[in-house]
Amino acid sequence: MTNQDIHTRFDRQIILPEFGFEAQQKLLNAKVLLVGLGGLGCPALQYLVAAGIGKLGIIDGDRVSISNLHRQLLFSSCDIGKMKVDVAFEKLKNIHPHTQIDVYPFFLEKSIVIELIQQYDVVLDCTDRFSARYLINDVCVLLHKPFVYGALYQYQGQVAVFNHGEIRTTLRDLFPTQPKKADYSSCNEAGTLGMVAGTIGTLQALECVKLITQQKGLLYNTLLTYDMMYHQLSKLQISPRSEKMTFLQADILGCNYDDECEVKTQKEDLDPLEFLTKINQGNALLIDVRNPDELPVWNEHIHLQIPLSALTSSIHLIDKTKNVLLFCHAGIRSKEALECLKDQYGYEHVYHLKGGLIKWMAEKQPI
Repeated sequence: MTNQDIHTRFDRQIILPEFGFEAQQKLLNAKVLLVGLGGLGCPALQYLVAAGIGKLGIIDGDRVSISNLHRQLLFSSCDIGKMKVDVAFEKLKNIHPHTQIDVYPFFLEKSIVIELIQQYDVVLDCTDRFSARYLINDVCVLLHKPFVYGALYQYQGQVAVFNHGEIRTTLRDLFPTQPKKADYSSCNEAGTLGMVAGTIGTLQALECVKLITQQKGLLYNTLLTYDMMYHQLSKLQISPRSEKMTFLQADILGCNYDDECEVKTQKEDLDPLEFLTKINQGNALLIDVRNPDELPVWNEHIHLQIPLSALTSSIHLIDKTKNVLLFCHAGIRSKEALECLKDQYGYEHVYHLKGGLIKWMAEKQPI
């Protein structure tokens, strides 16, 4: 592309304050790998191509199905049965024909992930599998590559930039242990709206562009949570673990990520029996961090109902002298609340139910 072509196509972002032609050149020279062409990946990919990313790698082994169409707007009814990456390639070339698009029609596996990520500057984690998320995290730590994390749960979404900056926090600083498959629900089980996925995917693309062009306000060492039912935003500052993790190639290749590859389980993460023991020990303050309308309703023990999005505004209700016991549906939001209480407010005696009420009910513990 000539300079005139660049100015003509990207004029509206080039004229932005603190952006300019230099930032646009950085985008044109950037190489981004996007993993997962679903509800997050589709909007992220379209905006990255339109912004002028020079090289994009897309990895996904899935085919378009009718259930994808309500949230994956890159696809249409005539694409059902086709490989997602093939459809994406054809449609994205019409958005910006000068972007180099490399497609990988398979799911991410550890046998090829190191060689693949080495070729790119930034990775976008748009997957819906924890095994893939932790594999991306560990390889990016090994290769010193930043990656943009995104996740969904019903009406809520999360975005963060990991492994970037002087103090490089990672997914394992936030969630040290990969959850068991029985401990969480996928979008297929929990449900999602296309607008929620589209918003989070777009935010991932925005953070990727900010990272490449070195803009202010990047979400590194910070987890942004957006509750779109009530339009509540919260930010959690992420601190590095006291024991800094290092990864060797042999460690990654020898780890079975599909079988919940764990580094270390923190003592604050309680299984149902340990959680019940803490309750019975007394001096306990139970807090349900789900939204008030979520099921099932639990009323066997006295507890507070403080949604994660209202944690900061309700901090005066949480007694530091008690053992604070947090729980939610799958253990994800309670873990985030735990980190918030520890890191931002200095709580020492705070625990959460690992696996949440899903695991509690599976193990038939009365709460």
